[in-house]
Amino acid sequence: MNNEDSAYVLYVDHQGHPAPLSLSYHATASRRLTSSVDRHPPSSVTEVDSAYCPQCLSFHDANTAGNLGYCPKETCRLCPICRAVASVAVEDLYCFYECGLCEWTSKTCQLQTSLSASGNENGGVSLEAVKKASADLLSQWKSKMSDRNKQTEDHFYNMAKTMGGLAKDHVKDKRSSTRRVFTSGLTSKRNQDGDVKGWSILALENSQREHTMTMESSINEPVGGKGLQQISLEDGENQPLYHPSLHGLSAELLLSQEVGGNTVGSMSTLLPLAIPLRPRKSRRCRAELAEGRPGILVKPKLNPLEGDSSLRTGHGQWWKKDSSAIEVLPRVRVSIDASDGSRHAFLMKISNPTLGIVRLRLTPSDYTGERLWDSRTETTSYMKNLVVDPLKNNSIDVQLDTEVAKAIDVSDLCELEPAEDSFLELGSKSSNSVPEAVSSWEAGDVLCDSKVSKELPATLRKLGQNKSVAWFELIVLESPTVNTVHSAVPITMELQVGDGSWESSLVQPQNDGSHNFKDFVAFDLVIIWDKID
Repeated sequence: MNNEDSAYVLYVDHQGHPAPLSLSYHATASRRLTSSVDRHPPSSVTEVDSAYCPQCLSFHDANTAGNLGYCPKETCRLCPICRAVASVAVEDLYCFYECGLCEWTSKTCQLQTSLSASGNENGGVSLEAVKKASADLLSQWKSKMSDRNKQTEDHFYNMAKTMGGLAKDHVKDKRSSTRRVFTSGLTSKRNQDGDVKGWSILALENSQREHTMTMESSINEPVGGKGLQQISLEDGENQPLYHPSLHGLSAELLLSQEVGGNTVGSMSTLLPLAIPLRPRKSRRCRAELAEGRPGILVKPKLNPLEGDSSLRTGHGQWWKKDSSAIEVLPRVRVSIDASDGSRHAFLMKISNPTLGIVRLRLTPSDYTGERLWDSRTETTSYMKNLVVDPLKNNSIDVQLDTEVAKAIDVSDLCELEPAEDSFLELGSKSSNSVPEAVSSWEAGDVLCDSKVSKELPATLRKLGQNKSVAWFELIVLESPTVNTVHSAVPITMELQVGDGSWESSLVQPQNDGSHNFKDFVAFDLVIIWDKID
């Protein structure tokens, strides 16, 4: 018996990318699936609607957020050491930024302002005085940041100018040296007999080799009493690269906070950082957009406070629209799976998440893998770095077995009842009733009695059903892949639309005029399992 993370079920989007159900979306009245996995070409696009500050929760429209980039409020600053939120503190009639996590204060960078007492009995300060001091802190911070940016710009300008001059001198020296080498190769020489030795390839190569050795030796020649490789920062003394006060800080912090120029950074140059704004994005289906429809999958509300339980209205309404597939499509999971070395058995559980009935069946799949990035028609059955668990950030390599998929039988049509709250019947016997064929299912016995062989590479049958849940048994031949690559087989889940089935999708059923015609919407699934024992 394999562990609980040995088998996964992924849903294939309209671009052919397998994705977990939690990363999949179903546009309203659409017959296709969309995902947010980072695969090429993507099946969805995003656009920024607004942005907000995670500290004060103030929000801005897309244009304003693009120009600002950071929260403009004086109270929204980050500690330059640990990146925690730095609050405005008052001590001894001085106002400054203070980090409650690492106890850093802006006094070290001379960023503080004095305030006057309010004259009350306790000798405290008024709220108006603190607000005025906070505004003064913000103006001081902007001035220091402007000076630091100017120093950095001047430093890089001088560096670029110096490097440009060195490049011109290098090109000039290279041209002159090439001319000398070529000329020396043309220079005639006399041998021991006095005969004139004309131009030759050997003479040119020897002259070029001599020139290279001359250039290498000139690098190590003393310049002003010191070789170029021996010159240190100050008179040969081994000075540290950074100021001792910065010892122990991360390289990322030093690179983002270094002043630039010839001045060595220290703790006194570390300024508090502005809090970057976080975007609120809406997602749309590319296929729906290409057909002239909005294709909105996720649409957030502009104000991040909307939906908060502290508000009087709109509790829990965080989105204007959320078309997550986990709320529309039946969820397929592998409850138990096992292998005897040549065959693999799966006990699959399919549950209905909607408030209406859903009729479905499992059929063979024509899915052959992802499309090659440089082709519009060719596909590959070997897929790298497929995300199977977004919470744990697990990704694996998969080899798809398309031959076994063609041998899967079409299952019987089953009707799943509307989903019910599991807490309503908690503790009752009816809520935990599982069909006997499912509760007594043993993978070892199934594999022993299975008729799966090379002539019949796969079998599929329905085991039982309980209200909104159905169980299926799938047995396939093990794929001849290496142990480091996971095996996979595709199947198709067909959902009937019309006649009261799957009405939550708002898909309009098609009709060919016949009385017994049933319209189905097909979604490809990929069942993945681990061959490593």
